[in-house]
Amino acid sequence: MPRFLTRTTAVSLLLLVCCSVMAAPDQPDTSNILGAPPENPDPNRYYLFYLHGGIVEGSDGRPTSPDYGPYEYFDIVSRLSKEGFIVISEIRESKADVPAYGKKVANWIGQLLKAGVPASRITVVGASRGGAITTHVSHRLDHREIKYVFLAGLFENLFEQAGLRLHGETLSIYDKDDAYPIVPELFFEGSPGIAKSKSIVVETGLGHGLLYKAYPEWFDETVKWTGIKTSETRSSVIGSRDN
Repeated sequence: MPRFLTRTTAVSLLLLVCCSVMAAPDQPDTSNILGAPPENPDPNRYYLFYLHGGIVEGSDGRPTSPDYGPYEYFDIVSRLSKEGFIVISEIRESKADVPAYGKKVANWIGQLLKAGVPASRITVVGASRGGAITTHVSHRLDHREIKYVFLAGLFENLFEQAGLRLHGETLSIYDKDDAYPIVPELFFEGSPGIAKSKSIVVETGLGHGLLYKAYPEWFDETVKWTGIKTSETRSSVIGSRDN
């Protein structure tokens, strides 16, 4: 089993694997889902940090909201892994300190960069409270090629009160009916360190529940933003020419 940092995450993932084995012959491959960056990262792989929403903190990985239903954390990280990423994610402890956790993730990314992983192969995806953490990560790291995806996470108070500014290539995705004040334009206009930005407002009727599952409206756009498929296609073409 891969190295997860919390007992809750490890136990829940073990249950997920066991149940899958009993239910179907295809058990999920968790070898590319880690709780922290590998000690010797492969610079040719793509690394994706997934920071879940606040409801998942301190849970078994499938908490249920009375408004939005169950949050499918394990399915989301599994789906991301199947796209070819080394997924780095853990269930945070309850009421985790947002700035402190942002510093932790920024330090992890620093480790990858120091080990030779190109900044262009690193993506941070933050959902809701995970998006708030991601703003702290982006604020700390002045790298124009690191990619960030904010899933209903660019909250107005983070810009106006915390004074956080973003760097890198930044994508914002949220539902038009989301009840929270999400203001990507403020961040884009007020962050000179952003290399590229894009805002996608979907109309699914899910509101904040858009984050709770790997809905294609955000999942497909996130994978596209990382560049992993473009890189694979380019490698395939080059390989065929060499032959």
